[in-house]
Amino acid sequence: MSITRGTMLGGIAATAAPLPAVAAPAPVQSPEERLEAAVSAVADILREMNPNYADVLIQQYSHYVFIGVKTPPKPVEWSGPGFYEVEWKRQNGKLCRPIFWLERTEYKTVPGFYYRVESRWKGRLETTLKLKPAAIRIVRKMSDDYAVMHS
Repeated sequence: MSITRGTMLGGIAATAAPLPAVAAPAPVQSPEERLEAAVSAVADILREMNPNYADVLIQQYSHYVFIGVKTPPKPVEWSGPGFYEVEWKRQNGKLCRPIFWLERTEYKTVPGFYYRVESRWKGRLETTLKLKPAAIRIVRKMSDDYAVMHS
């Protein structure tokens, strides 16, 4: 195959043609800006995936980032007398999570039960309450050695 002078000039003219317009390159972001954009994107995705729990917790430090969704712990059932962490609304309306000794007691005159609750401080009985099951939500049962460790 022979290359003619016309072919050569046509090739040179094609390479000299103006290039199509190219978008200007995006400004270079710092690592901090890129990290902030990534954290924001992950938080948005978690909110979208968990619409009932839109409270996203973000802890960001120079050496790590934690992004999570705050979900309430799943309640557990009463499984015998013992120490339980419960969610309870105080009379002032404030929600708290104390650890109580719970015993289930059947009513003597009507069907149903209530919890006999003991609050202890340094192993000593502080107060005794009667709470209806609807007034508390059992979060978890404490280990059997809880009383020994906290007395």
